[in-house]
Amino acid sequence: MGDLNSEREIYRNNIGDRRKSQHDDFHVLAVDDSRLDRKLLERLLTVSSYQVTFVDSGDKALEYLGLIDNINEENQYQTSSKPSLHDKVSKINLIMTDYSMPGISGYDLLKRVKDSSWRDIPVVVMSSENLPSRINMCLEGGAEEFLLKPVKLSDLRKLHSHLLKSHRLNQDKDNIKYKENTALLETRPPPVHELMHVL
Repeated sequence: MGDLNSEREIYRNNIGDRRKSQHDDFHVLAVDDSRLDRKLLERLLTVSSYQVTFVDSGDKALEYLGLIDNINEENQYQTSSKPSLHDKVSKINLIMTDYSMPGISGYDLLKRVKDSSWRDIPVVVMSSENLPSRINMCLEGGAEEFLLKPVKLSDLRKLHSHLLKSHRLNQDKDNIKYKENTALLETRPPPVHELMHVL
């Protein structure tokens, strides 16, 4: 029974560490083809203590999320930290994307995300053009917010509630995984050395 309890404790500690890191460091995937806009967004997001991963196209964002095959380019990701791809992707709390990009537009990216296993991750669309039809289309398509460029620090403050919502969803998923794994541990037969004491 000692092995079972120690396995449970290790699992609880791992879940607790993961929750703490998610709370302390929200992870934003930022998608923009403009280098200048990426630099501005990087400055704003890092000042707000967010971990940020930048990609410069909708194609690379889809590939990063595992929604299309690999793109063969060097340095396709610029990230502010270096966890494994699986860790980075599983901890995305928010996607911010430019609307107008070559190839896959921000709206197309939004639709692909909302039609995938990432549908619960909040998506914010940004544009320098204040077109009501575009704004409505994105909001009706599932965007949490539509921000006008240049993005300001006050805009990012509005996003915190969406990050918290995403964080709560991740916590709920962790709780479900914990309960499933605990149930598996409880149904596992005791180790042979414990059975020997019974005989």
